[in-house]
Amino acid sequence: MGLGACFTLGACGSSTASGGFVRSGGSTGTGTGSVPGGITCTTGQGGEGQGGAAGQGGATASTGGAPGVMSAGCGKTTTQATEAFVKFPLTVAGQPASSLDRLYYVHLPANYDPTRAYKVIYLGPGCGPQQDFLTDRKGFPFETDACTAATRTDAILVQMEPGLYNPATYNPATCRPGNTTGCNMSSAYCFDDWAYLSAIPDAAGGVLAIERAYFDLLHKAIETDYCVDTSRQFFAGYSSGGWMAHQLGCWFPDVLRAQAAVTGGLPPPLKANVMGTNDYCVKKPIAGFFIHNNPDTSNDFSGSVDAARRLFALNGCTGPFNQPPLPNSTAALPEGLVSYSIKGISNSNAFRCFQYANCPVEIPTVFCVSNDSGHTAQNARAVPAFWDFFTKF
Repeated sequence: MGLGACFTLGACGSSTASGGFVRSGGSTGTGTGSVPGGITCTTGQGGEGQGGAAGQGGATASTGGAPGVMSAGCGKTTTQATEAFVKFPLTVAGQPASSLDRLYYVHLPANYDPTRAYKVIYLGPGCGPQQDFLTDRKGFPFETDACTAATRTDAILVQMEPGLYNPATYNPATCRPGNTTGCNMSSAYCFDDWAYLSAIPDAAGGVLAIERAYFDLLHKAIETDYCVDTSRQFFAGYSSGGWMAHQLGCWFPDVLRAQAAVTGGLPPPLKANVMGTNDYCVKKPIAGFFIHNNPDTSNDFSGSVDAARRLFALNGCTGPFNQPPLPNSTAALPEGLVSYSIKGISNSNAFRCFQYANCPVEIPTVFCVSNDSGHTAQNARAVPAFWDFFTKF
């Protein structure tokens, strides 16, 4: 699929948007979706207190959150088609050659209005071939899920794409920047920024932190080219994209209002230096939503626990931090945890969600545990869960 190709069927035209980047137009397509078994898309209830403070099971930030902040792209017209993912190039200066030229894909909502500020959801897929080599989309399918139909009118979706490099700790030593002889089609494309090292090489300088440079350019391009509510931007990632969620939540809590991840580990530099003198993260609270199967042999469950523990400390939560139990546990909930309900998804012996009750209500942290999904994206749960969470802000 060449530049300008769309994810939806139909011919693609071309157009040029502002900001100095050549953009490609796309065909108009509509997303459809069926409701998986066990998901009803009905309104869920706030969680009940069990072993913690009662009545704090749901994130209660007011609808719409803080007043919208319109981006520089508001008022700019575009000929880009709506309801179709359109591919754009982005050059990230100062990076290794294999990561210099990056891609991203933008899905504008139906009847996109350049005078209305939209929320943005950035999507980080797991490791695997670039989207051009695939027929199915890699990112979470917000635009086709029956429980999240509102995304087709209320949100701009931006699917990110890894560069051709992989510093992932779980891949061979010969699958590294500058030596990709041990990489294959599944392992060469990952985010996992320098995850095999104990420290980011440029914690102070910012030149070689590949994903930080990529996202810094990306969110600025989106805000410049489209009408964005800059106070309502979110990231949702799976696996390698889940690691990315924790990285971006560390670097960009001033841009992202919440980070969400399925089976994402916490990169060693973050875990080793969390809240310490060598912690290079921006010290600003950020809401978090975690989904992880227990056990997970690919990305250990403890990675998400560590990530939640980091937010617990960062966000000023009080009391002890406790790991969420298995969904089929019959024991009383550990102190500080309460049940949490998602619109359309029932808690069960296979999937159950919890909220850390002793955190500021405007900066919620939610953790869902499954025991039936292995290392999968759990789209049928994650997509409506994340959308429900994001609409609370």
